Amino acid sequence: MGKFWRAPKPDTASPIPALIQGYAASRRQPGQFLDVAQSVARGLFDYQTGAMSAGLLTVMDCTVDGRPAFGILKLEREGGLQLEQGVRDGRRTYDMSVLENLVLTDGTRLFKSALFVKTGSDLGDFDGVACDDQRPSGSTDELAQFWMRFLGCRLKEEPRVSTKKFFEIAVRYVNDVVIDPVEKNTIYEHVVSELKSQKKNFSPKRFIEEYLPPEHQQAFTDFLGEHHVPLRQFTLDISAIERRLRRRSFHTSKGVTVTVPVDDPTIVEVEAERIVVNDTVTKVGA
Repeated sequence: MGKFWRAPKPDTASPIPALIQGYAASRRQPGQFLDVAQSVARGLFDYQTGAMSAGLLTVMDCTVDGRPAFGILKLEREGGLQLEQGVRDGRRTYDMSVLENLVLTDGTRLFKSALFVKTGSDLGDFDGVACDDQRPSGSTDELAQFWMRFLGCRLKEEPRVSTKKFFEIAVRYVNDVVIDPVEKNTIYEHVVSELKSQKKNFSPKRFIEEYLPPEHQQAFTDFLGEHHVPLRQFTLDISAIERRLRRRSFHTSKGVTVTVPVDDPTIVEVEAERIVVNDTVTKVGA
């Protein structure tokens, strides 16, 4: 049973997201991986209770499709017998040894696992998947609460949800915070243009740096944070707002509303004290 995650959860007390982010962002130093693995082990020990099944922790530095990745496994601790055949005094003999803490045998159970993969250049650009094989078959919770807290992550939003949330909060910022009418229109045009682009992924942080005036960059960043919109990139999916992106409405201080298709930006010109509609009237009516 698996769940995809976004790291980190804003209010997490877990050390795992910071450990993984810091390790992936740094140049590998001798002994660094051992330090990180020990910190992960201590973190797991702190989050477990006496009711948890005993297990062995495995931490892996790996790559996925050429991208840095970090794996965490909690394995069943097994015991077994080792049988070795020998000859003594001309007779065939068998020596039997008891082995403890066996792992990765054919019957080893993988209690819990998580894999984090670096997806971009920003510190928080990680995707992850987690699995919990100790949940009852009829359980509606696919991951134990302690495992969720230990990983310090939350459920990843679907791309259509992330796209819609950014669009709505960006429009709210334009309407509630931006005062200048020309700036309102310009920023909104950039939002629509970027969301409708052919890009596969969208980075709010990069959007802010490239398209917002300097005086709005920090304010918009804070506004996104207040409304729980992260700066990490997400996959674009405008299916939930596609209809809203086809047309744009202008609402004036005197109660006039003008709705135009967004594909022709020349229809309406927005100035500081007026808007100009460059079109011909074909019908009138109440």
